[in-house]
Amino acid sequence: MSANECPKHTAFTNACSTFSNDHTVKQLAAKFGLNSQMLCNKLDANKTHKLFVEELLLLTKATYNPATGKMDTGLVDGLLRELNLTAIPLPESEIAQKPASLTDRMLQISSATGELSAHALQINATNRVNRTTKEQVVKRAQCAVRELVMLMNEVEGKFQAVPVLSCAFDAIGSMPLPGLS
Repeated sequence: MSANECPKHTAFTNACSTFSNDHTVKQLAAKFGLNSQMLCNKLDANKTHKLFVEELLLLTKATYNPATGKMDTGLVDGLLRELNLTAIPLPESEIAQKPASLTDRMLQISSATGELSAHALQINATNRVNRTTKEQVVKRAQCAVRELVMLMNEVEGKFQAVPVLSCAFDAIGSMPLPGLS
């Protein structure tokens, strides 16, 4: 074995395996006129064929479900985990529509973090993490982070909507006023 050989990319390999198990690759390949057997080989770490970026994008977009507004971003997530990065998909339906109230957003964040806490207790009690639990934890954590990002965007948007008024409140709150202090 060569000393310069690249290590296996376990996060991306696991993402490819999970994607193959969760979807009918033959149907996804047919949507874009790709060879289904070749695509299956590209998603298999034991084969020599490798997935191209364009194919990764097509596969990810092919999983879009208009009813839920979601798509399976597992391949992209696995690729980014190899670089110690993460990405959070922002739901287009929420961006285009009226944003949720800050209270609703905070409750969704609390719910997601509560489920993460339950998973942590389960993992701590059993001292084991199987593939299903790992995937559930990652999906729930991504949901929590997405909700936090949406919360930040909404708070920032509210501040930008009335910057003069919010600056005036900040100034009044920090100034000593005669007779009131």
